[in-house]
Amino acid sequence: MTGEHALTEDQVVAKQKSSMRTRSLILLVLLVTLPGCIVTYRDFPNATMESLPRNHEPKPLFYHVEPIIAADSHEQRERAKEAGSSAARVGSISSMTLSLGWYGILPQMDPIGQPGYAEVTQTLTASGVISDLKETPNAPDTGVYCHIDFDVRERSLWLTFYQGVNVAALIGSLGLFAPAVMVNALPYYAGEGGTTVVYTLYHDGRFKQAYRYPITKKGAGWIVLLPFAWLNFFTNDLKDAVRGATFQFLIDAQRDGNL
Repeated sequence: MTGEHALTEDQVVAKQKSSMRTRSLILLVLLVTLPGCIVTYRDFPNATMESLPRNHEPKPLFYHVEPIIAADSHEQRERAKEAGSSAARVGSISSMTLSLGWYGILPQMDPIGQPGYAEVTQTLTASGVISDLKETPNAPDTGVYCHIDFDVRERSLWLTFYQGVNVAALIGSLGLFAPAVMVNALPYYAGEGGTTVVYTLYHDGRFKQAYRYPITKKGAGWIVLLPFAWLNFFTNDLKDAVRGATFQFLIDAQRDGNL
């Protein structure tokens, strides 16, 4: 009886130690992977599947979606585009991976997995408006073609200064301040900037009309916000914004007789 009781106590102690190790591991993973920032997207069209016209006859559509380039300005975005779409995509993924804590600062950045980029195709496919969706990089000689791109909306000069100070501290300290920079030891708030989704339509290879839908990105970063990073699961993300913009584009293009 005593042996069984002692064995039970040992099991309880072992279970408690295992639980403590599990919690410590979870905390470590959160500190490494979660940014100390909260981000949401605003001012985008709130169109949904239910907003689409019901009497529209589905039509075929050729299309191409450009990757969402991680950029601070129009000039930086254009330089990245000149390097090619593959290089731009790799650069965006690398930027997101290396600067999780700065996700709220950078006005245009697609999270890991590029959900914003992928949402365009998913929404067009699910809309029921398109009978045959075909991806092609250039407008064909016949048919309707849509080129989708993401134009950066530049942030405030204050955020540019903030990022410059952090980069200077990182370089000046030879990397010693890297942990402080990654977890946002200095607070920031981003209330402007973002992206504009541009849908450019061509009929039989000729330009027809462009539709632009601005999206505002708001965010705050600080190390004390790390315990509240889970709130990002309940805010509007880039995928939500792109979905609303794409539905609104379909509505507007049908209204104008362009689709």
